[in-house]
Amino acid sequence: MNNQQKNIGLLIGFLVCGFIVYQLAIKKTIAAKNKHEQLLIEKNLVDNAGSKIEYLNQKNGNLNSFLVSNNLSIDNSFQQMLLEKINVFANKENIKIVAFNKPHIIEGAQTVVETYSFKLKGGFVGLLKLINYIEQQRLGALISIDFEKKKNYKTRRDYLTVNIFLQKIKNN
Repeated sequence: MNNQQKNIGLLIGFLVCGFIVYQLAIKKTIAAKNKHEQLLIEKNLVDNAGSKIEYLNQKNGNLNSFLVSNNLSIDNSFQQMLLEKINVFANKENIKIVAFNKPHIIEGAQTVVETYSFKLKGGFVGLLKLINYIEQQRLGALISIDFEKKKNYKTRRDYLTVNIFLQKIKNN
């Protein structure tokens, strides 16, 4: 064997030994290190669980006192849900909520009719998409939709507003 063959044999032997060492020792060490780091993260989460529970209970108490002080209850949840849905959609379509009035409630013998009125400002297509969204969600009956073109004299631009009246009928 000449020197070149000896060097090639030495290189191949070194690579085979390196591969065997990696498979038997280094690979398992890296896996154990990763598992150890994951377990440390989980341990920290478990250690902080008590303080998080205490914080969430305190926050829950604060929210309950806020609901009681503002006289909010489950009966008001439809109005809140309606406002939330309109707000989420309005953010997507670049629509501004100008006014969201308190519901007008008419109590009959067996039914309660709630009429929600709100005013929005935005582009025609976006407002139509919002009206369609409200209809598709079946939140109530749209009894009146009033588009109005207005002019801002300071900026000399026209803008579009819409007054929407949504009616919901509940049984007593």
